Amino acid sequence: MNEGVLLLFLRRIFPEWSIVLDQDGTWRVSGHVRVSASSVDGVLEVLAVVEPEAEDRVRQFFR
Repeated sequence: MNEGVLLLFLRRIFPEWSIVLDQDGTWRVSGHVRVSASSVDGVLEVLAVVEPEAEDRVRQFFR
């Protein structure tokens, strides 16, 4: 899936988080914590740890 599309999905699923994809390809997430990741997988790993219901939210969004 295109990173831009994933960015839009993540912003809709987690509106309380600021999720940005920089021009250099770095993902930055700000909310309860601030994190930088080199891939969307890193972003998802962080959200899964700090947001206990993250998996359910993603599943509900794509139903």
